[in-house]
Order: sequence, then C-alpha cells, then structure tokens
Amino acid sequence: MKNLMLKEGREIESGLGVERSSTRVDKYKQLISDESYIDFAITRIATDLSHYLTK
Repeated sequence: MKNLMLKEGREIESGLGVERSSTRVDKYKQLISDESYIDFAITRIATDLSHYLTK
C-alpha cells in the first residue's frame, strides 16, 4: 500500500509537456490560417450540432 503513494513513474515530468504544447499550438496556428480548413471546421461543427439537436 505504501508503494501507491510514491510519485515515481506515475506523474509526467514538467519539462516534457512544455515542448509538446508549443508544438501543438504552432500546428493549430497553421491550421487556423488556412481558409479551407476553417471552412471544413465550420461545416463539421454545424453538421454535428444539427445531428445532436435533431436527435
């Protein structure tokens, strides 16, 4: 039972998440700047909303 309280191996190191987040943000910035992607995203959101509202 005492082993369950140890942090080792259970938690993500703080330095690793920063790089992933900045890379992910850069990826989304590129997608948002693309007008065809924005059109696709708006259509997809509208379709999903229509589907769930009519259910």
